[in-house]
Amino acid sequence: MIRLLHSGKFWLKLAAFCILAAILATIGLNVLLHHVFSTDQVRRHTEAFIRKTGRTINFDRSVGRSLLPRPTLTLKNVVISTPDGNHPAILIRETKIGFAWSALWSDNAPIEKWVVSGADTTLEQTPDGWNLQDLWQQPAGSTPNRLIIESSRIDVRLPQGSYKIENFGLNTQRPEAGGRPFKINGTLQHDTLPLRWQGNGIWRTSGGNWETPSFHLEAAGRLNDHTLTVSTDSALLWQPQSSTLQARNFNLRADSSFHNLHLTAQSPLITLRNNHLSLNALSSAFTAGTSESRWDGSLELDKVSLRPSIAVLDNFKFNAGHKTEQQYTTFTLSGPAIWQRSKGAFSDGLRINTHQDTLIKAPRPRFISAFEGSFSMPDLNHWQGQFKGLFDRQPAALTVRYAAEPEQQPRLEAGIALSKLSLTPYWDDLQTHSGKAYPGFLSRSGAPTIEAQIKIDAITLPGLQLDNVETLLSADKDHIALSNFKAGLYGGKTEGGISMANTEPPSYHLQQNAQGVQVRRLLQDLLTVNSISGTGDAVIDLTARGQDRTSLTKTLKGTLTLNVSNGAWLGIDIDNIMQSGTISRRGHNGEIPRTPFRRFSLTSTIDQGISRHFNTEVTSDSLLIVSNGFTDLGKQELSEEMLIRNARNPKAKPIPLKINGPINNPSITIDYSRLTNGLSTPAEKQKALENTLKEQWQWLNPNRE
Repeated sequence: MIRLLHSGKFWLKLAAFCILAAILATIGLNVLLHHVFSTDQVRRHTEAFIRKTGRTINFDRSVGRSLLPRPTLTLKNVVISTPDGNHPAILIRETKIGFAWSALWSDNAPIEKWVVSGADTTLEQTPDGWNLQDLWQQPAGSTPNRLIIESSRIDVRLPQGSYKIENFGLNTQRPEAGGRPFKINGTLQHDTLPLRWQGNGIWRTSGGNWETPSFHLEAAGRLNDHTLTVSTDSALLWQPQSSTLQARNFNLRADSSFHNLHLTAQSPLITLRNNHLSLNALSSAFTAGTSESRWDGSLELDKVSLRPSIAVLDNFKFNAGHKTEQQYTTFTLSGPAIWQRSKGAFSDGLRINTHQDTLIKAPRPRFISAFEGSFSMPDLNHWQGQFKGLFDRQPAALTVRYAAEPEQQPRLEAGIALSKLSLTPYWDDLQTHSGKAYPGFLSRSGAPTIEAQIKIDAITLPGLQLDNVETLLSADKDHIALSNFKAGLYGGKTEGGISMANTEPPSYHLQQNAQGVQVRRLLQDLLTVNSISGTGDAVIDLTARGQDRTSLTKTLKGTLTLNVSNGAWLGIDIDNIMQSGTISRRGHNGEIPRTPFRRFSLTSTIDQGISRHFNTEVTSDSLLIVSNGFTDLGKQELSEEMLIRNARNPKAKPIPLKINGPINNPSITIDYSRLTNGLSTPAEKQKALENTLKEQWQWLNPNRE
């Protein structure tokens, strides 16, 4: 025997026998393979698989078969029809089905590996369920150990819209203790947001249901040239019999380069059943922006029910905050909400809260509001709301209506009523405002025209209060106007209008008819002139262009008419001038010199910031004054030629005065040239001056002997 093992002829014969046996076995297996997987047999098996669905299946007659690494059947150009058999439902360029070796002698051999390449189908949700659900509801025994789908395309059609998935791929592995590991990927085609996505998890079946205890999905794309990444984790349960999909412990994270946006969301349970999406609760948080301008916020939803024709939200709460280097602003929206396809969205208990505080100074709360009311939006082009509550801790009411009709500019109408509005907390910002004065949002494409009826019982700001304010605010890309403006102002009342034009620089137009106002405060705020006090009437019609007070003053143009009673001319004491012939810059006890009067009337024409007036009259018990001159409002300088007469002795010779220099500290001199006009010698001029002053002195002191 040992001699035989060392014999070369023995091994040669043995090798030849093994080769011959292998050849015969291969031939036999191939014969058996072609017999078991003959074209007719394959067709009978495939038709039996879909017989109960009413579908038909067709493929090329040239069926590919191979033995290694396992008995494999290759079908090309497979077409599975719709249940009525009239239209193709699934197209498969090529599919390879690898069986266990027992398939050669047994009808119940498992499918070891099934590869589908180049599939093209439509997955559509209908009132009766999904159009392909009869295929995935086949007995579990037909499930392959490994399933690979590659380079395929799916059109997903939902009631909400259609989606195309390109390069779809699915790879399921052999079952493990916890289920089948799988990977899935594809590209969601969308005009503005294409997404490449991939996922992985564990899949298993239980009682006819599909479970994924852990599923992780990632997606990446671009939105308007900004990157976007999304990832989700959840446990999924699919119940084919009831077409129910559940996601437990749902977690989502999204990040985008758009304003450095980061968002997270969580929900303990999300259920989709027969076009009905329900959530017990959902919470979300987001951040965006930079360190100079930062947004943060959160969203909480409670008991959400979404159907194709109606959506009900028991309660929602949206908090948001905006932080800059100077201030932090927060606002909150909360309440229930309902959407109906026939009526749109509405909420009968919507609550709005806002608050703003300063960060670089002592806290100065403002924009403190708490409103509650109703809101309705039949469609995106029409909405309206009515709210009552508090603004800056004062009672307020707001109504708003928006409409955007085809081929027309959108229109926003509002009604605003406030008990009291204090502008003091906002005054510093208004004073230091820089940049383009005209609101930029009014010039944006699609911006609405605005009309708001405003009624405010009292408006306060540093040094000023307006009472019973009523006006109509109109605004668009070209003009902003306060028309029919009425208010209690400076102790009186005023009516008129104010407008602003979107020019470069901005243009302003002020028209007011004021009655019974405190004139000194009016002139100080309007023209920075405070030399006239008293109560009177004013008619104002002024225009100006500019970005600041200096440029506005230089371009000021228009007319100003004043009629003042029981006041005083501040900065000059005419009585003292007539008594002594000297000019005093201080009155009694160091007070500012003043000339009391019963009546003061002025009509001024203003051009390029210079106010000119003629025959201005000042009347008191003892004086009749007529003045001509001008005031440079930009330089705060004046030039006046004044003629003072004795009210009780009109025949007495008047005294002419000249007033020149700064408004707050003018130079006042007697106009000797006018007083001595026609006299030639110094003695005559001196005598004329003495006689004039003597006449005025006797008038001022009629009882003097």
